[in-house]
Amino acid sequence: MITALTIISVLALLASAPILYALVFRKNDAKRDILLRYYIIFIFICSFFVLILFRIWYWQYAEGDELRAIAEQRWTEPDTIPAKRGNIRSDDGRLMASTIPTYYLYMDMRVEAFKVKDKETKREYFDLHVGELAKELSALFKDRTAAQYERDLRKAYKRRAAEYRIYPKPVSYIDYKKVKEFPILRRGPIQGGFTVKERVTRVKPFGSLASRTIGDIYGIGEKGGRFGLEMYYDSVLRGHNGLAINRKMAGRSTKILLEKPEDGLDVISTIDIDLQETVEKELLKELMRTQAEKGTAVLMEVSTGEIKAISNFEKSGDRYTERTNVAAGSEIEPGSTFKLLSYMVALEDGVIDTTTIVDTGNGAHKFADRIMKDWNYGGPKGGFGKISVPEAFYQSSNVAISMLIDQHYKDNPQKFIDGLKRTGICNPVDLEIPGHGRVKIKSPADKNWWETSLPWMSIGYESSVPPIFMLMMYNAVANNGKMMKPMFAKGISKNGVMVETFSPEVVCGQVCSPETLGKLQKMLVGVVEEGTAKQVRSDLFTIAGKTGTSQIFERGTNRDAEGRLRHQITFCGYFPAENPMYSCIVYVKEPDTAPSAGRICGTVFKNIAEKAFILANRKTAEGEALLSPDSVADIMETEASADLTADGILSDTGNRIPDVCGMPASEAVYILENMGLHVELDGTGRVKSQSLPAGSTLAQGKTIELILR
Repeated sequence: MITALTIISVLALLASAPILYALVFRKNDAKRDILLRYYIIFIFICSFFVLILFRIWYWQYAEGDELRAIAEQRWTEPDTIPAKRGNIRSDDGRLMASTIPTYYLYMDMRVEAFKVKDKETKREYFDLHVGELAKELSALFKDRTAAQYERDLRKAYKRRAAEYRIYPKPVSYIDYKKVKEFPILRRGPIQGGFTVKERVTRVKPFGSLASRTIGDIYGIGEKGGRFGLEMYYDSVLRGHNGLAINRKMAGRSTKILLEKPEDGLDVISTIDIDLQETVEKELLKELMRTQAEKGTAVLMEVSTGEIKAISNFEKSGDRYTERTNVAAGSEIEPGSTFKLLSYMVALEDGVIDTTTIVDTGNGAHKFADRIMKDWNYGGPKGGFGKISVPEAFYQSSNVAISMLIDQHYKDNPQKFIDGLKRTGICNPVDLEIPGHGRVKIKSPADKNWWETSLPWMSIGYESSVPPIFMLMMYNAVANNGKMMKPMFAKGISKNGVMVETFSPEVVCGQVCSPETLGKLQKMLVGVVEEGTAKQVRSDLFTIAGKTGTSQIFERGTNRDAEGRLRHQITFCGYFPAENPMYSCIVYVKEPDTAPSAGRICGTVFKNIAEKAFILANRKTAEGEALLSPDSVADIMETEASADLTADGILSDTGNRIPDVCGMPASEAVYILENMGLHVELDGTGRVKSQSLPAGSTLAQGKTIELILR
């Protein structure tokens, strides 16, 4: 440092050399005095400037490391600024899942400011104002009296609770803002001890509709989706969190934004709300009537594979709830619906034709040490006797198909297995439902291959097929042989604009030849018109499909605790048969009545099909009616009156915002979004208040916030 000062002094002298010269050699005293004063000022300014430069150099290099270490201590670890999770919407943009923050409210009773005594009353601050706080809390939450609140707060204060929960449940942002202004708490965390913990809550305006498929999230936002589309598209929905850092400046903490949060995008699902409501209603009605253990119904658009509706119910006490995705997760023995594949393989290999006759005798046939039986076995007129291949399919004869498959593939069972795989049913398919099941077809090389495996596999045993994969197969037949991947999402949107559109995926380009396909299509129509599914026939259009019934073998038995046989039943098909729009599967496990697939599953299928057809009729772009008004009125029944209610609200409002207070969230969202408004929800339940007043002028695209209670 001494060397640096010496250098500064030399530089100052050199800079003042001209002035020194003038002082020594000039004789004018007045001018010399002026120059002297100038000299002094000049030397002072130059010295000060050089000193500043020196100090900058010294801080940067001599003490740089030490100063940087001190500065580093003034910075905190970056704080995460959570991004807003994107929404999940129906195929027409209606809100199906949205995120709202909720808050747990806490008080730190160790705050020293609570003990400060009032000069006049000599009472502690907490003691003086706790009664006021108790009254406000009681008036807002109404779960305890003011006296009870005050008692609990005083107890927590006495034990100096570090994190006393003011209210046991998470509250909305609106209530959080109110509590923040209550006595004591309005002083903030330092002097009022008030702290909160934010919790992410997912709201579903349409309640349980497709709930298991839509999925859910963990309460802790960072963990994201738990199952369903919420989990599969978690990276898209969650967005990217931002970063901010706190820096101490002049004794105060200042937050500096390092990275701005990027909100999640919206996932547009394939679900049609109107179809979904129909599917859930029809399935639930039949499950309750038959007191079945569980069931599922799935509606798929034939040409694209889009899942327009999916419902899963399981019995829980005296109620039915969506606990698991039965359609995608249950690996079941499909029973006679599997016969479609058995006939497809045999017809494609040319070992049978529609003219083939098989003698089923009295409806029983022995394979090795086991006897295969038809459903009409027994008695002098039991069995179907000699029957053609189409008739065997219509009547779902177990003996006929098992005899044919055993006769032609017994010496080379692998050929039959290869034929099944050729259809595409075993092709790997990654559904948008995490944890979904897989198709499992065993092979002659497996240890559990028995001498009877081939005939029993031909009728849908000793194989596992989740219902949605069987639907994929039947949809392929409806789609002229092209197997489509079941599709649950149409694309990704941002602020209402599509940023990515998903295209339908083909699993198998041609499941069989056109000749075989034509024969199977006629046989599927025959099942409904002449066979085991006559209950499914509709007066509106032709339905094609197949019934399936199988016994349930679990834990080494096929009987329940009361000794009754346990069954699972299915109907899978498509409609209208001549020009298919939709395919559908209905599966029911363990009905508490006679296990008739045609009567139970078929009834659900028929009701779904007719109402789906009517909805399509209403939405026809060309405006040409597919059905007469009388047909529509006869079928829709109670649905028509419900629609009139919604239509009446819309028609009465005109270009004015309606009053939706008191309505369920799903109903309010439907009405407002159909009017072109953007709806945001806060809370759960029915609408308590709305941000845009009823009767005000409608402006499409404007945001309206609904407070729910």
